[in-house]
Amino acid sequence: MLKVFSQVWLIIMVLAILAPTPPARAAENGMGVYPLGYNSSMAGFLPPPGLYLRNDVYVYQGTAAAIPLSGRIEAGIRGRYIMDLANVTYVTPNKIFGANYAAGIIWGAFSNVFIKGRVEFANIISREREGDRSGVSDLTFVPIILGWHLGNFHIMAFNNIYVPVADYQSSRVLNNGLNRWAIEPMVTATWLHPKIGTEFSLALGYTMNLRNYATKYQTGNELHLEWFAGQHFTKWLAVGLAGYFYQQVTGDTGPGTRRLGAFMGQALAIGPCVTLNGKIGKHPIGANIRYYDELTVTNRLNGQSFFGTVTVGF
Repeated sequence: MLKVFSQVWLIIMVLAILAPTPPARAAENGMGVYPLGYNSSMAGFLPPPGLYLRNDVYVYQGTAAAIPLSGRIEAGIRGRYIMDLANVTYVTPNKIFGANYAAGIIWGAFSNVFIKGRVEFANIISREREGDRSGVSDLTFVPIILGWHLGNFHIMAFNNIYVPVADYQSSRVLNNGLNRWAIEPMVTATWLHPKIGTEFSLALGYTMNLRNYATKYQTGNELHLEWFAGQHFTKWLAVGLAGYFYQQVTGDTGPGTRRLGAFMGQALAIGPCVTLNGKIGKHPIGANIRYYDELTVTNRLNGQSFFGTVTVGF
């Protein structure tokens, strides 16, 4: 088992070294490319070979004193973000380092962003503004997913590549994409006792953001940790608590930082999570509902989020 663990960490280190690391700096728009709370129950479990379709409805609402937004400073804001995330993952029968190999792609097929606040230009002119914008969001490509099954332990290592495909104009205050590339090595782990049904899951990721060249704003590197602790009462029902911790590791640079400084963000959230699993014919199907309340937040939108997830296997 120690040999397998060492192989997992070796792969993670290789992915991090090979990734094109920017001159690291936080989070333009007050949010990151990774939707915090995306991983929860069974985060480290890679299913058997096959094609899997996952769809997430993600809703976030929050407030902030001030955030950099498309090259401007937005003050006293109230924001809402709704997104439909479509995920296609293919698990192959092939093995690498004793792990099953898979690949996937995640696309923000629909997103709606709403904001109300005071937009300040050059720290001189300000005016109240309210509005929303709908459209498609950015793309996440996951070329390497490796999954190990070690008795009660299940571990995955993978690398997210965020591709800015959404329509973006720096002249607009609101956009459906963030207009920046990012590389994100991740490792997830699940411990599940098959007899008593107790589960603990963790998901750790490190996001390395490239510059938004339209606004010349450099978002810093970000660390996020998600967790789930719960009980499987039957083969089809699990209930527990989920949460996440977010810490920006390096500061922002670019327009707005003279006023806001490095603007390093932090967040801590917790909430209930319910998971249902079953079959439709021969196809496995799962549903997961979770709600997060952010207990403490620094230099980000501060609020609540909701995920509704459905997964079908073929």
